[in-house]
Amino acid sequence: MGKNILILAVIVIASYLVGVESAKSRGKNYGDLRHQIERLWTSPDARKARRRMRKKLRKSAGRARKAVLGS
Repeated sequence: MGKNILILAVIVIASYLVGVESAKSRGKNYGDLRHQIERLWTSPDARKARRRMRKKLRKSAGRARKAVLGS
């Protein structure tokens, strides 16, 4: 699971850097891209998705903890 998160982080960072370079070549500035990212981050759908993922993660962490401790 940790390897998957690392791969995802690398993909996100690479996508961000490509997007910034693409925006620069089209004459857009960093502020426009930052505004779009902030808008996506604060959208209600994104918040719900993050909340669901957090809930699933906590559940699976609890199950893993029980399996390791043998309870």
